[in-house]
Amino acid sequence: MVRSLYEASILYLPDAMGLDYSYVLLIKRTAEPSLRTHLMEVGSLTQLAAPFGTCVTLDFPLDEALVDYLKERIRDHHGDAWPWRLLFQKRSGYPAYFPTPTTGRIGCIYLDIKPVPSSDYAFVSFDAATSRMSQLFQRSASIKNWFVHLSRFVNAKAAFLDTEEQGYEFFYRDGARITATLTEEGELVQAAARDQQAIRAIYHDYAKLFLL
Repeated sequence: MVRSLYEASILYLPDAMGLDYSYVLLIKRTAEPSLRTHLMEVGSLTQLAAPFGTCVTLDFPLDEALVDYLKERIRDHHGDAWPWRLLFQKRSGYPAYFPTPTTGRIGCIYLDIKPVPSSDYAFVSFDAATSRMSQLFQRSASIKNWFVHLSRFVNAKAAFLDTEEQGYEFFYRDGARITATLTEEGELVQAAARDQQAIRAIYHDYAKLFLL
């Protein structure tokens, strides 16, 4: 499903920039068509004018962090009237933010896909559009779980959250959840012995493409 640019715009109200966090999946290049099809089935893709690229809008199961984020978005859009609107209409009064009683809608998330040279793999990056969205990516367990399920769906080699100066938080590899972290410079801080070599190699490929 492709939404209008207006629908995408009300979900993306700029705030002060600074943080630029991303969920990143390493997938087979052959899995890219099924990934795009899946994203259109569970959300929407909108092609924006250069240099912004592709905007993804997705619905995530609600948790406290996501509810708080969406309330801030509603307040930004409706100004001082938002508490009264929320009181009388509840979430059903804001279908652009709460499409169902148990889900919250987030956009615009920027989608970037870069093939790894001399490899059958590509990095798929879901980039937060604002600092507040970046913070949401880090705080929301629901969103992380959603990306675990997506990783399984596309049979990803690995998945991690890029938190810039805070480093990299790997949470998935080869079909299983993991816990591993690297510094911004790629120094391994925490990882099971079986994951260490693979994570270092993935970081070096990612750095060549995204960190130049």
